[in-house]
Amino acid sequence: MYRNKILAIILGGGKGSRLYPLTKLRCKPAISLGGKYRLIDIPISNCLNSRIDQIYILTQFMTESIHRHIFDTYRMDMLRDSFVRVLAAEQTLTSNAWYQGTADAVRRSIRYFKNLRVEDILILSGDQLCAMDFEPIYDFHKNSQADLTIIGHPVADSEAHRMGIIKTDKNDRILKLIEKPNDLKLVEGFKNKHGQFMASTGNYFFKKDFLLKVLTEFDDSDFGKKIIPQSINTGNAFHYPYNEYWEDIGTIKSFFEANLKLTDPVPELNLYIEGKSFFTHPRFLPAAKIQNSNIKSSLISEGSLIEEATIEKSVIGIRSVIDKRTNISHSIIMGNDYYENNIDGIVKKPKIGKNVHIEQAIIDKNVIIEDDVVIKGTVNNEHDFDGDLYSTRDGIIVISKGTVIPKGTVIKA
Repeated sequence: MYRNKILAIILGGGKGSRLYPLTKLRCKPAISLGGKYRLIDIPISNCLNSRIDQIYILTQFMTESIHRHIFDTYRMDMLRDSFVRVLAAEQTLTSNAWYQGTADAVRRSIRYFKNLRVEDILILSGDQLCAMDFEPIYDFHKNSQADLTIIGHPVADSEAHRMGIIKTDKNDRILKLIEKPNDLKLVEGFKNKHGQFMASTGNYFFKKDFLLKVLTEFDDSDFGKKIIPQSINTGNAFHYPYNEYWEDIGTIKSFFEANLKLTDPVPELNLYIEGKSFFTHPRFLPAAKIQNSNIKSSLISEGSLIEEATIEKSVIGIRSVIDKRTNISHSIIMGNDYYENNIDGIVKKPKIGKNVHIEQAIIDKNVIIEDDVVIKGTVNNEHDFDGDLYSTRDGIIVISKGTVIPKGTVIKA
């Protein structure tokens, strides 16, 4: 890759209301993934694997957790120009408002990067899953002499209304982009030669000077709605088709399904490929200890203690403690921040007790589930619910961080 020619800016996202209650106590990119990672680790790792090592992360809501994670994980070499830094929304003499959108967040951070000696800016979403190699994309961007390159992905007709749909010529020059068309008639003639709609992933390469120009000339707050269409009209805009696995984590259902796909024999997002490692905070935990248990198609993270349990098609997070005769199926157990902790004079030991049945559920961190509890979701139940002990989304039961589920409780979606 072209070291020192690229700055990556990762957008931390808004309130993440569609991922509530997982975003009740943290911002969206700080949510746990795959038992041991956080969502923000994915775009950062993709950058580092592509030798892009100057990275800003723009955050706004509930930032403490992600700030701590970034500081503990990505300490770059002081003798090089490398850095991974968090820029939180802040009050200044010219503005005391929150970020109003993705473009507004970048615009209000210009002072941090306008004098950096880089040629291009890579703007990335902080809540997507993919193993994206930016080297061929950047080569395409430079060879096309593009002011803007939008990274696109094929989507089904049924998903087109959720995305920005791109129309290109035979050389992938962008002719038009329509954001979230509410009628497919609006995008007639937009399909590529394979009969697919290509949707913007919300990931872009900009020439630095062109990005500064459009952010200065246009005061719109969002990239997808206004800045990108205006950039297409005023600059040299191209589309790079990315056809490998890519998933936008926008809802509880998409988060749940993406995690469970990691348990497939050969997952689409393969965590086991040399040279495409995903980085995260090193915790120095012992190996998982599993006794007399039956485990099928599951991920078991380090530091877990599992005794006489049955686990199928599930993701078990770090420091999970699972007791005898417990059955876990098609669920995400996010694990724990500690084995034991004294909180306000009360010693808490998060664990899943004896004779517990968990199915179609997400158990957030530091949860205590006492003995003889049943937590059973229902596939595709569209009734959503928020209560003191649990929430449901699309039939998936979500137990919020730190919740205590009393002995004998029965929860069904």
